[in-house]
Amino acid sequence: MPHTRHHKPAVGISYTLAGYFVLTLFSALNKSVQERLHFPAGEVMFFDGMVGMWCMVAASLWQGNVKGLKMGHWLQAPLMLINTVAAFLLFSAYPYLPLVNAYLIGYTGPLMITAMGALFLKERITWRQGAAILAGFAGVAFALGPKELALNTAVLEMFGGTVLFSVAQVMVRKLSNTESIWSFPFYFYIGMFCLSGLLFHESFVMPQGAGQWGMALSLGVFDALSLGMMYLGLKYAETSTVAPFQYSSLLWVTLLDIFLWSKYPAARTWLGAGVVVRAGIYLVMHTRRLQRETLAPALPMPPPEDETEG
Repeated sequence: MPHTRHHKPAVGISYTLAGYFVLTLFSALNKSVQERLHFPAGEVMFFDGMVGMWCMVAASLWQGNVKGLKMGHWLQAPLMLINTVAAFLLFSAYPYLPLVNAYLIGYTGPLMITAMGALFLKERITWRQGAAILAGFAGVAFALGPKELALNTAVLEMFGGTVLFSVAQVMVRKLSNTESIWSFPFYFYIGMFCLSGLLFHESFVMPQGAGQWGMALSLGVFDALSLGMMYLGLKYAETSTVAPFQYSSLLWVTLLDIFLWSKYPAARTWLGAGVVVRAGIYLVMHTRRLQRETLAPALPMPPPEDETEG
């Protein structure tokens, strides 16, 4: 079934806001099961992948495009591996970082994708975009502070996972013209499920009771649901319209940090976050303007003046 696009910006923004809200719930649940139930990161990946891949099958059935899950290009295999390693790094860092700090590092992803697009896809990048990228990284460094940046394993894992996810997104852009939209998360979830089951099964902690099983299975539900809502957001509005609303997640993770872990962001965190958000939104708006200038039709030439002598 072909992908139909509807221009309803308000609907697209609503889906995007909801998607990032659910994503923050997934992040909080991920952190909680590791801290309180002592699930290792590999086990979180196992449950996330197991439930997530069936959610992608259900989404494809709903769209009537199960064949779209077929691996059409060999690059899907290394993409699956890169995504799986990235998820392991990010999940490993969650128990040791406030959610606000984790998300601030994650916000460097779009900055990395823009830079990588220029390097590997030969996309145009202006000095203003370059300045926004540098400002965004400086904002993250300022928000985290020297103690967090001083060889902190969790920070390094979060940055490493963000770099790998950025590489994966550049690959997705290259493959998006030939592959189904649902095939990318489908193989991502398969990779998490299979590799975590093979490599980390000996360290798994068996959930006890309905509550723990519900938390474990909810990981994949929240992850897949957030992804589906973000996809619907892109169905109803342009990427440049909905992209700035990803930063709404900063409010939710701040509240979750306060109410669940009694972690209050420092003043430097807010200042650095302001720089990161401003740089990210500017990058989106500037890129949108460049795309419009590139696609704008040439102005019609005026008709020649009558040169006959009077």
